[in-house]
Amino acid sequence: MTELEPVRRQKMEKLGQQGLEPYPARTARTLTCAEAKKNFDHLSKAKKEITLAGRLVLLRLHGGASFAQIQDGTDKIQILFRRDVVGEDHYKILKDLIDLGDFLEVTGSLFLTKTNEQTLEIKKFKILTKSLLPLPEKWHGLVDVEVRFRQRYLDLASNPEVRQLFRNRTLIVQSIREFFNKLDYLEVETPILQPLQGGANARPFITHHNALDIKLYLRIAPELYLKRLIVGGYDRVYEIARCFRNEGIDKAHNPEFTQVEFYQAYADYNDLMILTENLMKFLTERICGSTKIAYQNNQLDFTPPFPRMTYREAIKKHTSLDIDQFKGAKELAKEAKKMGLEIEASWERSNILDEFFKHFVRPKIINPVFIIDYPVELEPLAKRKPNNPDYVERFQLVVAGMEICKGFSELNDPLDQEQRFREQEAMAKAGDEEAQRLDFDYIEALKYGMPPTAGEGIGIDRLAILFNNVHNIREVILFPTMRPKEDKK
Repeated sequence: MTELEPVRRQKMEKLGQQGLEPYPARTARTLTCAEAKKNFDHLSKAKKEITLAGRLVLLRLHGGASFAQIQDGTDKIQILFRRDVVGEDHYKILKDLIDLGDFLEVTGSLFLTKTNEQTLEIKKFKILTKSLLPLPEKWHGLVDVEVRFRQRYLDLASNPEVRQLFRNRTLIVQSIREFFNKLDYLEVETPILQPLQGGANARPFITHHNALDIKLYLRIAPELYLKRLIVGGYDRVYEIARCFRNEGIDKAHNPEFTQVEFYQAYADYNDLMILTENLMKFLTERICGSTKIAYQNNQLDFTPPFPRMTYREAIKKHTSLDIDQFKGAKELAKEAKKMGLEIEASWERSNILDEFFKHFVRPKIINPVFIIDYPVELEPLAKRKPNNPDYVERFQLVVAGMEICKGFSELNDPLDQEQRFREQEAMAKAGDEEAQRLDFDYIEALKYGMPPTAGEGIGIDRLAILFNNVHNIREVILFPTMRPKEDKK
């Protein structure tokens, strides 16, 4: 209990002693603060009595007149209490029993002060909620990062720019839905609890279903279920999917995150790269007002088309290493160690290639670039390139050092898919906790036939990072995963 809580509790009790309920069930609010300000001219001329409600965020007590501000979810507005209008008893309640952070209902009429401030002169008021704890830093803004993320409600209450950030995030999701709905994609829902983890290389969260006495996994991706729907006859599907990966936490990763995954029959990865360019143009213009946006001291240009560079070319450009000259893991590991990378003895060629890309290539890419045509080891679910079966038709959009999306021409050959799953299964048995598992039900679905299809996943959290010009994923997740306070480690 803080030092001020007992004082505020006493005030709450005194309100009750005077017959005033500190937590009434209802309010008679007639307008929001934003509506009152928008219609100020009409309401002030008509001297119409209105009732507003909101949190008290500023209070300047004077002898017979006190100015204050209340704020609701739409805006804040100045209010004026006059002792000779509200009465001596109520004015004393304002001075003695009301604190910053309390919610008030205020009734009166609007007028313009000498300094041209839109103001509501109060005729009567009542308390709606007595706050027992003071807001941080006397309403000058919450800046402690740990507190902001752990107690997001204080962050939102104190920082209007944070509230706007999450409005932008909601607008991103709404705009994505609008974009895909116009293209006749069907929005669907697939299981979050799955009997096998699949659709990506990641360590899963594991749980247990008591009634069925079976192990279940929180999904790491909705991919395999969405492709089952393509087998079932839908040509275009998408899902705004909450996903879970039991991985480390850094500025670009949180154990639970949101992505949009979508699949289009009779398309390949070239079609989806064009679609992605159009989507990014649509989103930047909708959210930021332009295809050119500022991000972390850089100007990012999302005007299509985006440059394309193969995975092999990208590594060669930034390291002078030709990965085709190193087909085995041991040889590639030696080269990696020469360049200062820490390579684990158990790593396969795919793990080492990924480390090369993450360390040497990705941080160098600022403006949008499609990295295309990945080594087959890196994507067990993508279709091989017809003229080079060592590579698959996969792309990633990299912006400001971040992977924003991943897409590919989907592997629809059930026999090839089974073989690649078996290779992944062998990696899992050798200790790779992120390897994909052999999903016999999905293989069976492919045996019934899936048309040529392309699919893609886009991280919504990372879009929010870009469009809000922040550098950490925890800034754009309302309640990010945090280490418990009591864990001294």
